[in-house]
Amino acid sequence: MDPLDDLPEEFRSEVIAAVSAALEVDLEAAEHIVRASEPMWNALEDAGGLVDSWGGGEFCYLFPKMCAALKATAT
Repeated sequence: MDPLDDLPEEFRSEVIAAVSAALEVDLEAAEHIVRASEPMWNALEDAGGLVDSWGGGEFCYLFPKMCAALKATAT
């Protein structure tokens, strides 16, 4: 099962491009990061609704911003 299948089709390339820009990585690396993010996002949701469901509008908006914050603190 491909976790990107859970994203609405119109958001797939948009969120991958946003993660690519936020982390300054190529699209292939960004896609790998997005695919790997589902378990963490689900854990945040299960921990008391810290986020909405994986693949929802909040994910597509918030996840790239979270990545940008990680990049800013790592450099």
